[in-house]
Order: sequence, then structure tokens, then C-alpha cells
Amino acid sequence: MKEQAARRPHVFELDLLRIITALSVVAVHITALTNGLNQSNLGLQVQNAIVIALHFTRAVFMFVTAFALVYVYYGKPFSLKRFWSKRGLGFLLPYIIWSLVYIPYYKPGLSLSAFTRTAIFEILTGGASFQLYFILLSLQFYLILPLFLLFLKRIASHPWKTLAISFVIQLVFFYLDYHYLQQTTLMKTSEFWRNVGMYQDRFLLTYQFYFLLGAFTGLYFRQVKAFLLQHNWLVIGGFLAVLAGTWLHYVIQIRVFRLSMDYAGSVLQPSMVFYSAAVIFFMLWLACQWARQEGRPRGYPVLHVLSDASFGVYLIHPFFMDIVLKHLLPHMPTAWHVAPRVFLAWFLTAGATVLVTAIALHIPFVSRLFGRAHLKLGTPPQTGSKDRPTERSPQDDLRVSAT
Repeated sequence: MKEQAARRPHVFELDLLRIITALSVVAVHITALTNGLNQSNLGLQVQNAIVIALHFTRAVFMFVTAFALVYVYYGKPFSLKRFWSKRGLGFLLPYIIWSLVYIPYYKPGLSLSAFTRTAIFEILTGGASFQLYFILLSLQFYLILPLFLLFLKRIASHPWKTLAISFVIQLVFFYLDYHYLQQTTLMKTSEFWRNVGMYQDRFLLTYQFYFLLGAFTGLYFRQVKAFLLQHNWLVIGGFLAVLAGTWLHYVIQIRVFRLSMDYAGSVLQPSMVFYSAAVIFFMLWLACQWARQEGRPRGYPVLHVLSDASFGVYLIHPFFMDIVLKHLLPHMPTAWHVAPRVFLAWFLTAGATVLVTAIALHIPFVSRLFGRAHLKLGTPPQTGSKDRPTERSPQDDLRVSAT
């Protein structure tokens, strides 16, 4: 059931996934950083349960990255020079620039030599700001993309076997990581394992299942979409069942085994493999429902603007989040319940970030900070036709991130 690689139509579904995931990234950061608003242990546990439910963003980021790149490049001549000439300007440059901006923001007063050493280290490790290492992961995937496409050709006719093996490997890896590395058993033994523990979430192979899942979905998207649209209740029911199981697992961990909430809410644990896969297909189902009509889906012009702004959300939302959490949240009435205060903090952060990014994309030169030439007002979205897709700007391949 091999898809034809050439002359593929634009995937509107990815545009919706991009902005939903970008806004969810802001949500998980805001929700995690406002735990202190709770005055009761139960309230804190409930809020952490919401954080766990939002931990899908990391997996969706990997999934969409591989989906988009495979959909665009699989089965076509691949020019490494052309690929990096676009990605260098559209993705690597903004990553470096914003890394250099975040370093003095978080570490003011560095000498020139200290700044230089710090900049080199943080750019290589994605540590200039807490969200930038997801872009580093994308760059890693870019580096191996030619080899990945060759590998995919060898396994393209065996999707179920490949994904089953990958899924088991992911489960075993997360099990060992969660029960040994994260409990510091290994981290205490040597400097090597301490470094592994610190930087494991910035290594491509840590998320190999999500990349392969995205690649096969991009390769067989027509069949996947048809299956999802024909099995509505299976997708919905499966997602709700896995969500309930994930929360039950969390309750057992903190109430029965008396684990800390931070440890019980780790992203790198076996239960998150099941949950992330369920969320991926639920979100993809929602996107397929929205885009099932012929031509552009309803509301696409607005969605297109939001999708364009999603890359900027990952780059700059910490600035607005700091303003909201430090200067606006403390002045909200304490009589308000925690939930509306957290929601308002998210709304203000996400809204300001999207607005500033959308404006910046229409300003010459400034737009390059967000990875593209400036957009002209009134220009209709370039999505390609049903017979000939249009490849969009470089960052469109992966304008989804996670925490």
C-alpha cells in the first residue's frame, strides 16, 4: 500500500496540529509554574494531573516533524545543499540568534569570554532557554534526514513490524530510564551517567518511536486518514480510556507508592508512550474531521495566520510568560479560584506571543528572526493545489514543539 511520493496535496491537518501543539506548550509551562497558587495538597495534585495530561506536546512535536519531512521529501531527489540553504536561514539562524538573546536574559553580567564559552555550549546543547532544546532535536533530525529516508525505503513495506519493534524499544528504554537513571541510582555512580541524566531529553534517539510513527503516517497518510474517519468512537474511546489509565497510574504512584509528584509526572516513563500515541491519533482525528471537506477547510485563513505564528510561539513565549507570572498574576484577586487565574495567565501569554509574532512576520528583516521572509498583507495562503503541492517555508516542517 505504498503512497505515491510525487504531486501530493497540501496537508491542512498539519496546520491545525501545529498551532494546537504550540498553544499546548504554553499551557504546560504555565500550569507547571503556577503550582504555588494552590493552598491544599489536593489542589496541587490535581494541577499536576493536568500537567501530565499536557505532556503529549513533546511526542507530537517529534511526530509532526517526521510526518512533514517524510511527506515532502520521501521518494524525491534530495539535494543536501538546497535543503540546508533553506533550513540554515529559516531555522538554524533563528535558533542561534534567540539562543544569544536568552543567554544575557537569564545570565546577565557575563564577561565577553564567559559569554562566548556559554554561547558555544548552550547552542550545542539547546540550553540557552528551557524550550530551545526541542529545536536542537529538530536540527539533529535534519542532519540524519538523508540517511533516515534511505532507511525508510528499506522498511517502508513493513510498517506494522517496524512500529511494533520501535514501540517495545521505546517502552523498555523509558522503563530503564525511569526506574534507574531518574532515581539517580546510575547518576551517582559516575560523571558520565550524571551527564546522560542531564542531557538525555536532548538526544534524538530518546524519542525514536515518535519519529518513526510520524514517518509512517506521512508515508501512508491517505490510509491513516481513512481509518481515523471510519472509526470515530474507537479513536475517542481509546483516547479517553488511556487518559483515565494515565491518571489512575499517577494517583497510584503518589497515593499508594508515595512517590513525589515531580517523579510521578515525569515525561520519560513507560505510561507516557501509551498516552502520547493515543493523543497523537486523537489530535490527528480532530484535524482530519476539520479538513475532511474538499478544498480549504472552514476558517482556514485564520488558522493559517495562527499556524504561521506557531514557530514564534516556541521561540519567544518565555518573555511574555515571565511578564505575566511576575507582574500580572500576583495582582489577580486571590479570591478567584486557581483555575481561572491559571487560564488567564495562559491566555495572556499565548495571546501576546501569537499577536507579536504575527505582526513581526509582516516586517522586513524582523521576520527573519522567525525564520522566513516577511509576509505581505493580503497575500492569500500558499497551500498548493490538489494536484501540485507547494512546499512552504523551512520552519513549517516542524512548527510544533513541546516541553
